[in-house]
Amino acid sequence: MASVDPLAISNINGPGGLDFLIEDVDKLVSLPDIYYRLESAIVDPTTSTDTVARLLQSDPDLCARLLRMANSAFYSFPAKIETVDRAVSTIGLRQIRELILVTSVVKAFSGIPLDMVNMSMFWEHSISVGIMARALGQHAKLPNSENFYIPGLLHDIGRLVMYLKLPELMRDLLLQRQQQGKSLFQLENQCLGYSHAEIGGRLLEFWKLPPSIYQPIAEHHDPVQSNEFERVSCVIHVADAWVDANRLDSNGEKSDPLTCPEALPMLNIDTDDVEQIGRIAAEKTRDVLRQFVSH
Repeated sequence: MASVDPLAISNINGPGGLDFLIEDVDKLVSLPDIYYRLESAIVDPTTSTDTVARLLQSDPDLCARLLRMANSAFYSFPAKIETVDRAVSTIGLRQIRELILVTSVVKAFSGIPLDMVNMSMFWEHSISVGIMARALGQHAKLPNSENFYIPGLLHDIGRLVMYLKLPELMRDLLLQRQQQGKSLFQLENQCLGYSHAEIGGRLLEFWKLPPSIYQPIAEHHDPVQSNEFERVSCVIHVADAWVDANRLDSNGEKSDPLTCPEALPMLNIDTDDVEQIGRIAAEKTRDVLRQFVSH
């Protein structure tokens, strides 16, 4: 995989540099055409489940990943799902869209050098935050909380972009983190003028995902700056902080994140709620991980 020359780091500094980075990343990783074809079919009210199943069957690898995840403990369907037709009819189109997006993203970033990041641990962190975000939203009785899993799961996708396109910079930031005791989030902002959160949000916006996904991701480290999706951003922020603090996995951070003090009051939940929900999410994560990262 090509990387941005560290000597040309000025090309990616500041807001204009973020656009340059995202456009360059899209040349290497992008969602497959079938995702957009399926998205068009799913949002069309006249589309039948048979049509969706036929589209899925045109991509055998995607089908295999879809069935693996459909049969994971995360969904806990009572009977094994062995065919795509059964998956579409049993899971429902909303969750089919969710599964296709996740499997496509996992595949898109499968080429990151293993010396840069342990992908199993990265996805364990991501799954933990996704599961916990949905549970926190449900506990707080927030509308559409069943949809919080995806922005929670993908909240650190921007860091994968950095590992893929800026490996030398990431090595330098990891070294600075050890020496200075600062978080990677702080160091990213100091070096680039933006962080992995903005990178991830901008990439998903570039891929034409809805604002309900990319905006909370872009703002999950500073959730009170969000507007329409402020509470979703707070949920992801709290989940991310708890998972990091309890060292269940690794997303690159080794020091506790700077938790926004307004997040918990905004969600009307307390630390005991967070602790209980986090422990349940951790148990469920380990059940899901094997199917999620298997090839």
